[in-house]
Amino acid sequence: MKGGRVFVVLLRNEWFKARKRLAFWIPLGFYALVTFGTYAYPFLQESEGFRLPEVWTMVFGNEGVQFLIFSGLTVMLLATPEFNWRTARQNVIDGLSKSQWFWGKSLLLPFVALAFLGTHILIPGVLALIRTDLGAATEPLVPASVFAATGGMVLAFLSVGALALFVAFAIRRTGASLAIWILWVGPIESGMLRALVMRYLPDYTDWLDYLPFGTAARLLDYRSYDTTIAEAMAAAAEAAGRPVPPAPDLTGHAIAAVAWAAFFLAASFIWFRRRDL
Repeated sequence: MKGGRVFVVLLRNEWFKARKRLAFWIPLGFYALVTFGTYAYPFLQESEGFRLPEVWTMVFGNEGVQFLIFSGLTVMLLATPEFNWRTARQNVIDGLSKSQWFWGKSLLLPFVALAFLGTHILIPGVLALIRTDLGAATEPLVPASVFAATGGMVLAFLSVGALALFVAFAIRRTGASLAIWILWVGPIESGMLRALVMRYLPDYTDWLDYLPFGTAARLLDYRSYDTTIAEAMAAAAEAAGRPVPPAPDLTGHAIAAVAWAAFFLAASFIWFRRRDL
């Protein structure tokens, strides 16, 4: 079977499995409900600024962390039962090689990212569009910064999503995988590890921002993509007599996100190949 044909078959298999799984639809539906609830109040109250393009500052703000959490958990919910139910073994018996099965499962990353990112953007985008006076618009409703921020969110997801896939392949138990992943992105990386380093190595803390979740969080900041926000912050600092903050540069964090994704996928593949199904 040729490479292109294999890719189509693997993608079809993953879609066929996911669309029949409550483990996909319940997290996605709940995330859609949470997202709608977040923006329903300013929409119903006709809040000032809840229109295009101003709404993008809210969309690509702190709510991006929820996107990472829900999508990462969904990856593990879809991956780990393959081992408990022995479907991974059955797929190999039916004709797939172990490598093909693994790379097919890795397609969960773009698949889940597309589903959750679409929900994250479309719900507030449509609500804000309803409140927008298109005739009075003087600037693009979807500026270039939105596409840049969307790319940043994709890279952010790759960093923590690949970690979620690695944990799922390493542990192979849903409950334990979820617990370990949540502990890492929350209490360990963002809490205990950071606190310990800042206490005992206060002069060597920069590398903490390049850990998987730290990298992802940095890539979610919309101010790094919208030059008007950066210019306004610089003008405010200058007017107040404070040092003007340097222009944000996410190159290092983007490279780190790709590197973490490649590392976790490679580690998952090696570990998976060495273990029985």
